[in-house]
Amino acid sequence: MILGQNFRCGFYEIPPAERMDAIRRAGFDAVMFWWGNEFDSTDGDKHLRMRLAIKNRLKVNTLHFPSTFADRLWRKECCEEYADEIIDALRDCATYGVENLVLHTTRKLITPPFNEEGLNAIGRASVQAGKLGVNIALENTRFPAYNAYIYKNIPSPRLTLCYDTGHEHCYTKDKNILDQFGDKLSTTHIHDNDGTCDQHHLMGEGNINFAPIFDRLKKLGLKYYNLESYCDEKSRYYGKCTLSEFLSLSYRTLTGFLTDSDRVFSLRG
Repeated sequence: MILGQNFRCGFYEIPPAERMDAIRRAGFDAVMFWWGNEFDSTDGDKHLRMRLAIKNRLKVNTLHFPSTFADRLWRKECCEEYADEIIDALRDCATYGVENLVLHTTRKLITPPFNEEGLNAIGRASVQAGKLGVNIALENTRFPAYNAYIYKNIPSPRLTLCYDTGHEHCYTKDKNILDQFGDKLSTTHIHDNDGTCDQHHLMGEGNINFAPIFDRLKKLGLKYYNLESYCDEKSRYYGKCTLSEFLSLSYRTLTGFLTDSDRVFSLRG
């Protein structure tokens, strides 16, 4: 098992180099990045982040392709250009030895009908993914039917699943994502919420029952456990702990679930 922490977990006033060092010191093996330039002002250039991870001996097994314009995949006038952008990111993954590029199949509630043009575009990207040895890990969001459409029509082993616990709980309670797509699982986004919206809480802050989820992930032989929880204004820990304390709590919570699904840690004092 490789345990990862999302780099954008809060504490953005702290320089990127210090945040990266704190992630390593907390005990994590890996770090996960957003692979765009939207957050450069707080997180630094994406290639700088990668160099910092390498310096700190942190593995990067998952990059998140920007979801800002995910609906372009299904727009006939721009889906091929969008595929070119995905392929560029896949090349970056190959350069740095990253196994998974996470991709949203829809953007929030903007859902153009899935179509053959979009399918051909993602199919072309999947061919390049195969040549580069990188997975395109489709994330479960509000509309898993888009994932199903791609999986059904493109039988590529490079089209995998990034299982997001929070998205399933608040968007698709009536659908068991791992039942549907568990055979394609390659990476994860693990976070909690109360079921009303996508809050990206640390496990234990919301009401997701993680015990059966972790049991299932273990049975599926999951290798990469990546936290995507934030210490932001919605979190009970916001303003009550340091970066090091939050990361230590995150690590202990994750390892606690992996060793004993009934254990949930909380910050004291």
